Amino acid sequence: MTQAAISDPPNVSKPKFIDKAFVYKTFIVVFLGWTFVGFSNTFNLALSGMMEEMNYSSTSIGLVVSVYSFGGFISALWLPLLADRKGRRLGMCLSIAFATIFNSMIGFTTSIIQLLPLRFISAHGQTCQWGIGSSHLSEVVPARDRGAFLGLMQMGTPVGYFLCSAMFTVMMTMGFSWRTFSQMGIIGIVICIPVIFWLRESDLWLRDHGKKVPNTGGAAEVPPVTREKKITTWELFRPQYRKSTFVGMALHSIGAFWAWGNTTWFLVCAAQDFGMDAVARGKLNMLMWGVAIIGYPLAGKIGDMIGRRRGMLLFTVIILIGTLMMFVSSRSATPDVTLLYIATPIIGIGLGVHSILIAYSSEIFPSHVRATGNSLSIGVGRLSAVFSMMALGVIADVTTPTTAELVCAIGGFLMVPIVYIWGVETARKELTEIAD
Repeated sequence: MTQAAISDPPNVSKPKFIDKAFVYKTFIVVFLGWTFVGFSNTFNLALSGMMEEMNYSSTSIGLVVSVYSFGGFISALWLPLLADRKGRRLGMCLSIAFATIFNSMIGFTTSIIQLLPLRFISAHGQTCQWGIGSSHLSEVVPARDRGAFLGLMQMGTPVGYFLCSAMFTVMMTMGFSWRTFSQMGIIGIVICIPVIFWLRESDLWLRDHGKKVPNTGGAAEVPPVTREKKITTWELFRPQYRKSTFVGMALHSIGAFWAWGNTTWFLVCAAQDFGMDAVARGKLNMLMWGVAIIGYPLAGKIGDMIGRRRGMLLFTVIILIGTLMMFVSSRSATPDVTLLYIATPIIGIGLGVHSILIAYSSEIFPSHVRATGNSLSIGVGRLSAVFSMMALGVIADVTTPTTAELVCAIGGFLMVPIVYIWGVETARKELTEIAD
């Protein structure tokens, strides 16, 4: 990263030409990709029923989550490279297929031996859809609104989880099993159709590959320096990109500790510490992710206004407040469900920190390896979760699931000192000013 990118004031000038139709079409397709990948992840809602039927312990589930995290890391080593080399459309289609097909197959499992490989493969979908989709959109939208667009895009995750929770609540009310519910994840495969027929590669990607760029009157002239850039994982460790790579990896490692800890243990807390049945848990999950639909774009816009670093500080503090309230409510002789219903929407707003995290890691890498760097950072976060999720499983067994929830929230706050000490501000700057 150049010294100019560190010290210059934010560049908020408008690009000479913005194809608004292309921007909005790209946003819609990427948003739907995030939504249906989130929708397909039926595992967390089916988890309590699965544990009851299959007699899985919390430690066993910690192992499953760790394998899922490891699968996400492995996927980051090859699928984003394919997307950077051959096109983001191909990478997105493969990601969606991995998530929807293999998540839906969980409903057919009869042992943990069958469950583990399915979670390993399905992790390829979510890890790489996030990295590839956000990298693609970040290259398309104007700099002044990049955080807002990426926040709206990431709103697809809570929208997907909300729809999944709604389907779970309805199906449980109607008496369906967790197995039938899990199999419904296959619905998301339909989003591959608009990805194939509506999406096109970004102008930056086309220029880096010496291809014709629309509205330029012909094939783009590619500068010699661009021709020398290699699309490999090792490119991320060249001196000029190394710092960004390690910052991205560190942020996503800590972010994954919070994100996957919350996704895994929030509903287990509701079941074991608050005694909620399946329908009540579904409604509680709808509340958290329904509020997160507001939290994600709100955080993205606030990140544009006050900066990524200040925004990350604000929303991690909100998470801490919500999880601490949840912990306190669980410690009384009779758990206070009313306080839980107050804590849940606070956590939902705090989940918007993921908008800031993904926006930041989409901005700090150069265009020719943007999807690779972004996805590798997410993948390393998943790798770290191999160990941290097992540790949280042990904490939940030894203490309570709510304690594990609080621990992962405290850990997530460590993103703040990392981005303040080693990171640079990226809000409202052109991508080329930040990374190239």
